Amino acid sequence: MYKELNHFTALRCVEAAARHQSYSAAATELHVTQAAVSQQIRLLERQLGCKLFFRQGRQMRLTEQGQRLALSLSKGFDELVQGLRSIQCEPLNGPLTVTTTQSFATMVLMPNMWKFSLQYPDIVVRVLVSTTLEDVQHGKIDVAIRYGFSEFPSLEQHILFEDKTVPLCSPKLAADIDFSTLESLKQCWLVNYTHSNYWQTWFAEAGLTLDNSYTKWMEVSNLDIALSAVIAGNGICLAPAAQARHYLEQGLLIQPYPISSLPKVRYTLMYDANSPRSKRIRVFKDWLLEIMAGKCKTDFDSLKHSE
Repeated sequence: MYKELNHFTALRCVEAAARHQSYSAAATELHVTQAAVSQQIRLLERQLGCKLFFRQGRQMRLTEQGQRLALSLSKGFDELVQGLRSIQCEPLNGPLTVTTTQSFATMVLMPNMWKFSLQYPDIVVRVLVSTTLEDVQHGKIDVAIRYGFSEFPSLEQHILFEDKTVPLCSPKLAADIDFSTLESLKQCWLVNYTHSNYWQTWFAEAGLTLDNSYTKWMEVSNLDIALSAVIAGNGICLAPAAQARHYLEQGLLIQPYPISSLPKVRYTLMYDANSPRSKRIRVFKDWLLEIMAGKCKTDFDSLKHSE
């Protein structure tokens, strides 16, 4: 019965190579050599009597027969993994790997992780910074927190916040410059992101024209660097207040003007609903949603009283 599964190793190679469009990437995932993957696929092609892949530049593309087989393998392996995970759920305590952007890790996660550790000391959270969306379903990542409005139907998704941008500066700068009028902006540096028109949009929302009279510019590559400069007193930047809440609550930043503008910023938490670590994933997800809603008030004293 199921004699086709005698080639199970080769089928795993086909599925991984089809997903990555690369024999070398498939080999890395399967912890074998590229030559082993190539040999397994050649043997399977010989057994089936048809080609499954062809090379196009640096990528391995699927033939028509390969596409049909890869689709079936993807569905079949997903069913198999879900079945295994349904009977193998890890306990609440244990490791949890989270990936996110540098700015979210710096501005939101790290200033608040001590609260999570106090509530759940036996869940060890590992935070990784990355600019790409890792393979949450097939890799070692448990939770991905990502910027943007993309949808991923195969993953469970929860919006952490969606917010417009507002001007932010340090209290020291606000003490040195009278921000009672918008004209005061001419006296300070405007921190801008590379290849963006955030300030132009904000000025339009404020009913002003951004012209050459605003000549003091500081250009940075991301929000994390922008806020580091602003907290040090070097100008004013645009950022979502929800993401900068910790700095606002600590008095490191203030919002000198009540005007907000597009573009909106959205961060979404994503995970595999069938992960064997679903218990600790959901605990982390619920805690982070409370943090973003401003409901988590954990401190040392409250924990002592609850013991």
